[in-house]
Amino acid sequence: MLGWRLTGEERERARVRQMFGRYVSDQVVEALLQSGNRPELGGQSQTLTVLFSDIRNFTTISERLNAKEVVEMLNTYFERACAAMLAEGGSIDKFIGDAIMVEFGSPLPVADHAIRGVRAALALRAVAEEFANWMQQRFPGRDLPKFAVGIGLHSGEAVIGNIGSPARMEFTAIGDTVNLASRLEGMTKQLGCVILASEETIASAGAAVVCGRSEVVTVKGRAAPVRVFEVLEVKPGGNHDA
Repeated sequence: MLGWRLTGEERERARVRQMFGRYVSDQVVEALLQSGNRPELGGQSQTLTVLFSDIRNFTTISERLNAKEVVEMLNTYFERACAAMLAEGGSIDKFIGDAIMVEFGSPLPVADHAIRGVRAALALRAVAEEFANWMQQRFPGRDLPKFAVGIGLHSGEAVIGNIGSPARMEFTAIGDTVNLASRLEGMTKQLGCVILASEETIASAGAAVVCGRSEVVTVKGRAAPVRVFEVLEVKPGGNHDA
């Protein structure tokens, strides 16, 4: 009986690692294994923070590199970017071309999802700045635009769960919170900033977040205007939500 129970536990451990192991930190996997608060396979509503980021001028860069070089660039950058996201407890949702989507507060809920997302965005900004040097050294004389990224953050409720067909399922988040985070990322270039966060994210993250200018913008798909903030830094010791 004991042997059967251990086998069952091992199977559950393998199932959880298969579902989430590539996308979350080892600490999150262990928390999932020890927690009774597992995400439902059919989906559930959860409050979280979504981060979207993509590479500026990616089309121009990809036109000046060959196919193998583009893949090398993306894989090298994503490896560094994902390490920064996982360090803040982020869940890597998906890669969409040169873009990356990450959630904080999924699959397990956490109270400080917003400040985690902000810190991760700042870490990603630093990764991109360092990666710009890597690009210059790896591809000298190619007349490439400077490597840079745009990052959007929004906090709110989203539906999380396994979505897809029986042939291909993926654990993901969907809903307005996801859509707005993506829209804000798309606005970073026109507003002249690297990190753009919604009012909800800034309010949830607390007073430790130092912001630059604030704008009220019109977002496609939303009737009401949205207030957004340029994120500059987090004050020392600003590790928790207000």
